[in-house]
This record gives sequence, C-alpha cells and structure tokens, in this order.
Amino acid sequence: MATDQKLDASLIPLSSIKGVGQKLTESFMKIGIKSVEDLLFHLPIGYQDRTKLSKIAELVPEQEFVIRGSIEKVSQTFVPRKMLLVKVKDNTGHIFLRFFYYFPGLRKFFKEGSQIQIMGTSRLGRYGLETIHPEYELVSNELFVPSILPKYTLTKGLSQQRIRKTINEAIRLLKDKMIFIDDLLPNNNFQSLENALSRIHNPNSEDKIEDFLIGGASTFRKRIALEEIVANKISYLSVKEQNKSREAEVFENNFFAKKITENLDFSLTDDQKKAYREISSDLVKGSPMLRLLQGDVGSGKTIVAAIIAAHVVASDKQVAILAPTTILAKQHFDNFSNWFKDIAEVEMITSKILAADKKRKLRSIASGKAKLVIGTHAIFQKDTKFKNLSLVIYDEQHRFGVGQRLKLKEKAASFPHQLLLSATPIPRTMAMTVLSGLEISTIKSLPPNRKPIVTTSLSNDRRPALIQRIKEAISKGSQVYWVCPKIEEGESDLVSVEDLENILKKEFKKDEYEILHGKMKDKEKGDILERFKSEQIKILLATTVIEVGIDAPDANIMVIENSERFGLSQLHQLRGRVGRGTKESFCILMHKDEMSEIAKQRLSIIKETNDGFVVAEEDLNLRGPGDILGLSQTGLPSFMFYDLLADKELQEESNKIAKEVIMFPQSKQKKIIERWFPAHLELSDV
Repeated sequence: MATDQKLDASLIPLSSIKGVGQKLTESFMKIGIKSVEDLLFHLPIGYQDRTKLSKIAELVPEQEFVIRGSIEKVSQTFVPRKMLLVKVKDNTGHIFLRFFYYFPGLRKFFKEGSQIQIMGTSRLGRYGLETIHPEYELVSNELFVPSILPKYTLTKGLSQQRIRKTINEAIRLLKDKMIFIDDLLPNNNFQSLENALSRIHNPNSEDKIEDFLIGGASTFRKRIALEEIVANKISYLSVKEQNKSREAEVFENNFFAKKITENLDFSLTDDQKKAYREISSDLVKGSPMLRLLQGDVGSGKTIVAAIIAAHVVASDKQVAILAPTTILAKQHFDNFSNWFKDIAEVEMITSKILAADKKRKLRSIASGKAKLVIGTHAIFQKDTKFKNLSLVIYDEQHRFGVGQRLKLKEKAASFPHQLLLSATPIPRTMAMTVLSGLEISTIKSLPPNRKPIVTTSLSNDRRPALIQRIKEAISKGSQVYWVCPKIEEGESDLVSVEDLENILKKEFKKDEYEILHGKMKDKEKGDILERFKSEQIKILLATTVIEVGIDAPDANIMVIENSERFGLSQLHQLRGRVGRGTKESFCILMHKDEMSEIAKQRLSIIKETNDGFVVAEEDLNLRGPGDILGLSQTGLPSFMFYDLLADKELQEESNKIAKEVIMFPQSKQKKIIERWFPAHLELSDV
C-alpha cells in the first residue's frame, strides 16, 4: 500500500494488507472483520507472558511457558490417530510437541539438531511432559527478546501467529501515517485513540499484563474503555432522541384499567401505583415508549403490565405479551384471562398447539378480534399476523434477542410501544452507567401479606434430618419444591434428579412426589404443574425449569441441592417460587462440606437478605460486571474494557462526553455505536 495521503482505515478493505489473500480474507470475515479498522478494533481477549525464558525441568502441568532447546527427534504416528510428534530437549530435560492438524511440509520444517523457541502450555501426556499445537520459531542466536503477546478470538483458518502478524502490519501503517482511525470522541485528557490501539495490541515487555485487562490501570486501556462506555450510552440516548421525533398512538382511556383494578381482591402497593403512573404517562406522549419495569420476584410486575395493556384494549387495539417458556406463557394466559374476563378476548400461541386450533387462533389475531395475544417465540413466526398491534410486553426481556424483537416490530403498523419486564433487579451502579437513556420504573416493595422467607444452609450429611422435617411438614399441608442442577445421574459430584429420586422413593409414597424437567413435553409439564397447584402432589422434584413462571401459593418450602454451584441471582430467583401465600416459608440450601470462599460468601448473603436489589448489588461485587452483564443474566451488554467497579472515575467523564456526542449528526453517532455495539443500532427499530 503506497500513498501520499492518509486513508481512512474504515474504508480500506482487509485484502489491502500485505499478505492477506482471498482465503485469509474469508477467514477474517467469519469473525466480522472486513476493513482495516475492523481489524484494529479486534482487540485482545488476554495476553501471554513471554518475558521469561524457562528451563524444561522447571515446568509444571498447565503452565504457560517460553523455552529454548534443540530438536532431538521428529516422528509421525497414526495410532491412535494421525499426529506429528517432535521431541525437544535442553540441558535440563525434554518435552514433546504434538500436532494433530498440520500440513505435510511441517515435518520437513522440524530438522533434528535445529535450535527452536517454543511458546505454549504444558500438560502431562503419555510419555511425560508435552504441549499441544504450540507456537514456535527457529532461532539462530542466543539473544532472547522478552515480550507480551496478545491473544485473540479465532476461527477456522486463523492462528494467533497469523492474526498478530496481520494486526502488526495494520499498526505499522497507522504509525507510518499512511492510514488513520477516526477519533469519534470530543477533546479529552486521555491518550489518543491511535496510541491506545497500538499499545493495547503491543504492550511493552516492561508493562504489567493486569494493567491491560478489564479494570486495569493502564491509561491506554482506560482510553479504550472510555470510548466503549460512551458508545453504550449513545446507543440508548440515540434511541431516546429518535423516538421523540417518531409518532405513536396515544392511549388515554383508562376505563378498563380502573375496572380491572377495582375487581382485584388485593390493593396495589405504592410502588405499583407509582410504576403505573410513570408508564401510563408514556402512553400519552405521542412517541414510542421504551421502558423497563424491574421488580423483585413476586413484586407484582405482571398486574401493572396488565393494567397498562387495558389502556390499549380500551382503544380497540392489540397487545402482545411475550414469555420465554410455555410454562410462563400459560401462567400469563390464566391471569390475563381472569383479569380481562368480560372485557376482551385473550389468545395464547405456542409451538405445540394443534393445527386446527392454531388456524382458529391465527384468524382471531389477524382479524383483530383477539385483543391480547400471549405466547412464546412462536409469535415471531410469519403466519402470526396482527391487525393493529400497538403495545408489546416482553417478560424476562433478556431472553429475547434484538433480531426477534425486530420481527415483532414488523408485525405492527407503526412504531409500537414497548414495555420490558425483568425480575432480575439491576444494580443501581449498573442502571446509572449502562442503561443511561433508557427509562426505568422500579417496584421494590412486596405485597403487604408476604412474609420474609427463612433461608438456612444444610450440609449434605444432614439430609436424613431434612427428610424427616419434610415428612412432618407435608403431613401438616406444606408443599415442597426440591431442585437439582441436572437431570441424570453420572460421575459428576452434582446431585441429579435421578439421584434424588432414588433417595425419595425409599422415604415417601409414589403419589406424594412427581418429577419435572425441561426435556418433558409441554402437556406433560402442564399436567404436573396443575396437579401441584391443586395440592395433589406434595413434592415437586425438578430442575431449574421452575426458576420462572410457576405460581403455586401453597408451596412454602424450597430445597436447593448443590447450592454452592449457583449464582446469587439464580438462588434468589429459585427462592422466589415460595413465600407467595400466607404460610411461613422456608428455603434450605444443601451444600458440600468443602466450598470455595466465594461460595461461602454467596450462601451467607442469600441467608441474610430477602431483598433482590441488595442481592444484585452483592452479586455485582462478588462476580464483577463481566458475568453480571452477560446475556444469560440481564440482556445487558458485556464490556471488553470498561469495568463498572474499577472505572468509576470514567463515569463523570463519559456522561459529559456523551452529552456532546448526542448533539453530533446521526451518521457520526451511528459510527461510534457500530464500532462497539452493532446490535444496538437496531434498537431504535424495535
């Protein structure tokens, strides 16, 4: 690449880089790298410490190393599978290099007597110490150059060596001023973007690796983290700004909402009333609502959503309520059918309904006769057509991807209002930083008749005493959830449903307990749950399929096996299945005697508080934001460089910069979002 003028790296195809041909271009495209800018923003996921040269005799299994030695023997074997075996020795010992996938010419590369430098991870093999597919290079002098090497996400056709070489070429072009990266942030006191990218990809050998990882002290990392959190903020603020200019239907008629509220056999809490006022005020602004309603387990989010839905139904328009599981969809269908009795027709769509019944339901939805449509992912299917969809409610919203929400938006005539429900309370730090720009309503208080759940922990060797306690409890009318982390017994130390059934069948009558797990057919699961709710079954032996969507008010005992293996939030979700009636409720956490310190802390916290918001904050402190922000937890973005706990000093700076960036043309805002969170670009359309 030769030019007298700097070129925008985002406009330069990857194939322009020296050594990148068609085949390599195709491999890079598999991980979303099309341009030179994409390549430079393919940031390291970790680093290898290559600053010290080890002796072979010093190595222990599972150790990353750099060694030098001479090739003693090269052999190819076909038993038990084809592999290349290279024996390398130094003056302290020897190690074997194993290659399972290799070109025929590789055998010729390794010549006996040649000096070689090897970088890999050691392990114990059949013939002693070995390493699998290490990095290597022939050396011709005694000089050892210490280095810290970046590790990248790979795909078929890409090796760490190849991707490093390609990125280093792009960095050379950057340093030689032949290309430039558009710095999208306003003036700030941090490192320049180009310097930060160069150093992140190539730390000096004197640098500390931990300084370059998420939460580290490096000023280069902090500059990258600043842009990452600003991009996240802009992705939400941009949606908010765009929605102001979009038109959506106004729903002021609260006649049905009042009717439903008056017919309830309980009164709404102050938090529920406040949330209702906030959400209903969004419905009259004339622009699309996008609001998150968060509340602890059992706090009453669903009834608030139902009253909001009543505003839309009163204007003869349709509402879709999305649930991630058939169990939860069925529960919503029962509740909405009861609340909207004599008001509106309610239909449920799942993938398991019979063809004839499905045709009738689809006609009812397409004609607009069905005003409330409750369902699972089946609602996204092409044959589900709405007449005038105006409000979409997503329960357990993190279970639904942006692509799925786009499909549902396409079924609406214009931009529908959206209400996202989450029973996983979001820590305040996270809400202020990550979701700035998204409207949030919170229900903290529980209904007044709810009693705190008494949570205790019990060692596995106390199970006989627990079984006796359960026998006494069910004889007095109690019902029990007994949760195991897996279905089938095996070599793992986890207690399975099968393991526990072998214990329970010796202690309880067959009609006193029933098994429930995710592999069962929906009808079978539904029948079991109905029998449990009607108290025909005393003990429900289940996997975590019961985590959401089951409401059996008389169930008042929760037993969780291997509780030390669950996260705080999941323990709290499971515990929330009890304590829904008037009986005193209990949660018993079974555990091994030997536990990690983190596991001990988790069990201590869950025993001390019933407050899901406290649990969420403690979970953030214990696990760190990386795990908390995963899709499986909240649906919030995972950060590569920004750390909620370590980067608090960046919050104020990022807020200030975000306010400036939101005033930029939308094309520039879009570019910064696309660089970090491309999926968020579609948020404005969903």
